[in-house]
Amino acid sequence: MKKSEKRTKVYLLDRTKIADPVSFSSWKDFLPKERWEKTVRPVREEDRKTELAAWLLLYHALKEWGIPEESIRADGAYRYGGHGKPERKKKEVCFNLSHSGKYVMCVVSDVEVGCDIEKIQKVRWKLAKRFFSEGEYDILEKLKEESPGAEEELFTRFWVLRESYVKKTGEGLGISLEGLDFSGISGYKGKKNGKALKERFFEWEYDGYRIAVCEEKDGEPELVVCSRTIDNCFL
Repeated sequence: MKKSEKRTKVYLLDRTKIADPVSFSSWKDFLPKERWEKTVRPVREEDRKTELAAWLLLYHALKEWGIPEESIRADGAYRYGGHGKPERKKKEVCFNLSHSGKYVMCVVSDVEVGCDIEKIQKVRWKLAKRFFSEGEYDILEKLKEESPGAEEELFTRFWVLRESYVKKTGEGLGISLEGLDFSGISGYKGKKNGKALKERFFEWEYDGYRIAVCEEKDGEPELVVCSRTIDNCFL
């Protein structure tokens, strides 16, 4: 397990507070060319806001990490890895992004890291039957009987833990998830095929959302909710 003097940081931003980038064209000069093109491409306004919010969070996170502004905003400074995971070409810092509902999330670290955020939702039983372990599924069924409604948060928790793991590895949901088990997670570790994972998992519940971060590193990350005005927070 890696020890580091730099603490992993997790950022949240409410994307609904951001103006549509199409109607606020000054963002065009602020974003790298490829990022601007990706931001204005979606047809739906909420998708454009999500793209912009993700960039703003990443910019803010990298700037606080100590990456020079000209390097953050430089054209061609980013690429996609073999499994489509975005990364810095220089790899001087690792990051990951996620979004759900009104929130966009960004995590930065000095080791490979994955994250996920999901609004607490009703159990999708077919999905749980397919991807969850027998132990996890049994816990959900029992919880539904004993405390109806409580199973929704647990289902979401199990899901974001999985997502954070596969996003950390960069392999995405295309890999087999059946071997993962978080029914008895302890010491911040889950299991795969009966063996404890080397990765550690950190979790939060915030405003009706479940959040998870996965990395091979000691020390709990810091959660930062960006609630200031956009100009003060990012410019």
